[in-house]
Amino acid sequence: MSFLEGFAIGLGMIIFVGPVFFLLLNSSFQWGSKAGVAVALGIIASDIVCIMLCYYGLSSFINGEDNRFWIGVIGSTILFVLGINYFFKKAKITTDVSINTRGLQSFFIKGFSVNFFNPFVFVVWIGVFQYGKSKYPDQGLLFAFLTAVLFGILTTDLLKVFLSKKLKKFISPRRLTAFFKVTGVVLVLFSIRLLYMVW
Repeated sequence: MSFLEGFAIGLGMIIFVGPVFFLLLNSSFQWGSKAGVAVALGIIASDIVCIMLCYYGLSSFINGEDNRFWIGVIGSTILFVLGINYFFKKAKITTDVSINTRGLQSFFIKGFSVNFFNPFVFVVWIGVFQYGKSKYPDQGLLFAFLTAVLFGILTTDLLKVFLSKKLKKFISPRRLTAFFKVTGVVLVLFSIRLLYMVW
């Protein structure tokens, strides 16, 4: 029961359209499914770190006003730089085989950084962790619940990668360049909003 509930919560997080959503789609559109999967794994890795921080009682540290401010500043800077980069980027549609291991590592790091340095992600995980801890005091059930939430999130992210791969054949370099510009503007707006929230 705990696993099913956790998985459902993880799937439900698909409604959150944040900066990682656009990073995931853009990476998949431009570089293929391998890049998208690398971003998705980076997102999940950062979520695991968030869970570990909650488990070891660091949620109070994360919620500290000064700490949350600096996390927000770092996250805002990352989003702003990525946004400017995407706005001026020229589209290059390629296949998965052109990506080497170092390239995949960079996509993983992008996914991890954009997700990890978003205070909203911490807020969500603190809420999910506290809910799971109160409903499933047994350590085994709590572990199953949190693992299921992660699987649910990973499932939705991989689904986005799969769908973007299907849509890729309909995307021209010109349309992709336009999409990059829109994404760039959105990421910059997210960075400004994030900075405003933690100011």
